[in-house]
Amino acid sequence: MSGELVLTDCLLSQAAERHPGSVAACGPDIGSVDYHSLHTRVSLRAKDLQQQGLRPQTWVVLQASTDLQTLIDLLAVARAGAWAVPINSRLPPAYLEQTLIAAQLHHFSLVPGQSLTPMPSSSTAAPHLKENFAADEPWSGILTSGSSGIPKLAVHSHENLVRSAQGANTLAPLDHMDRYLLSLPLYHVSGLAIVFRCMLAGAAMIFGEQAQDGDFLSAWQVTHLSLVETQLRRLLQAPRLPSTLSQLLIGGGPADPQLLQQAADRGLSCWMSYGLTEMTAQVWTRDPQGKGHLLPHRELCLADSGEILVRGQTLFLGYWRGQSLDPARDADGWFHTGDLGRWENGELCVVGRADNQFISGGENIQPESIERILKTHPDILEAIVVPYPDPVYGERPMAFVTSNNPIATEQLQAWLGTQLPSFMLPLAFLPMPEQTGIKPRRRELQLLALQALPYQDPNSP
Repeated sequence: MSGELVLTDCLLSQAAERHPGSVAACGPDIGSVDYHSLHTRVSLRAKDLQQQGLRPQTWVVLQASTDLQTLIDLLAVARAGAWAVPINSRLPPAYLEQTLIAAQLHHFSLVPGQSLTPMPSSSTAAPHLKENFAADEPWSGILTSGSSGIPKLAVHSHENLVRSAQGANTLAPLDHMDRYLLSLPLYHVSGLAIVFRCMLAGAAMIFGEQAQDGDFLSAWQVTHLSLVETQLRRLLQAPRLPSTLSQLLIGGGPADPQLLQQAADRGLSCWMSYGLTEMTAQVWTRDPQGKGHLLPHRELCLADSGEILVRGQTLFLGYWRGQSLDPARDADGWFHTGDLGRWENGELCVVGRADNQFISGGENIQPESIERILKTHPDILEAIVVPYPDPVYGERPMAFVTSNNPIATEQLQAWLGTQLPSFMLPLAFLPMPEQTGIKPRRRELQLLALQALPYQDPNSP
């Protein structure tokens, strides 16, 4: 390993120079690819895209899967000087079209390994591949989760992604001998964070997506794993866990403390993270001993209202609107997350989303507080609570759950009644539909609740 990290220089190029023979990617379908070879393949693909007419500062919507070709194309678009928007290939076309129209995104489309569509009008090759990225220059765009509506396009710079990786690797070390399962999608900022953490350290990315399969993790000697709570719950059902697994990063929302204790009892070190797309993933992370840390290159404070405010070198460039960026910062440079939090003995406690809160009979209800209790039930894997219209109370909680076994509504209400006040008890429990993405789209679940139990207005004729 030689040379100091240069923030503006392409991180893959630096990884290929510092760790040329280290494994960059491996898995059952791809064998083993070192950093020198990955760099070569990305460069060739970037030149191919340039020869097709791709020009700098052009958006490319990439149909993303969690595979090596998607990674190559994602990195190649950037080397060609263009800006990639990796998207979930399972999104309904109509929904995707609506999203891109809302972002006013003029773009080309790309299926990994194939040609651009529509073909650019010019096929004159660009003079060279891009090696340097300015701090205020877009590198990629990520569609935010859109829990309450149409997603926004959050734009990150190369420096955002590198600084995010630096902070994460400082707190939870990663080196060139480690193997990190690419367990989260490349269209999510947490998936990109894994890629940049590995390139920064010269670590291997393991392809296969089998985060809950203990045998797979053992066979590929996985050392690092990023999971959401549901994935962790399923992993702990495996009869055998790999001895190589040293670090688990848990995100996507608060996890059940009993579940974390189960993981600790099986020798797993869990790091709990609070992060968001706009801050390029992690902001605040609690180590396995329960101590919270604000990661380097980030700042965080609470407004008088309890809203979490963030800023720093990992804060995104802004939201893409038409032909320009909306920085989405206040006069002091703070981004208002919409998340509510409080300090407890110096530790950050994230309460939930301010826009998820609703009122039932004059009482404020934060759905996440009901969800946390529901997920402690031994048969419940997932739980999301949404408001449902009520002629007397205004709105009442309605729960969607994924469970191991059928549970009667009355039985669940009785169980919850020992832990929650009556106004927080869900009216009914509906089966959780399959949803794309890591975070739930609550607005869709509200509509499903109305379809399942149509609301009857008492004043209607």
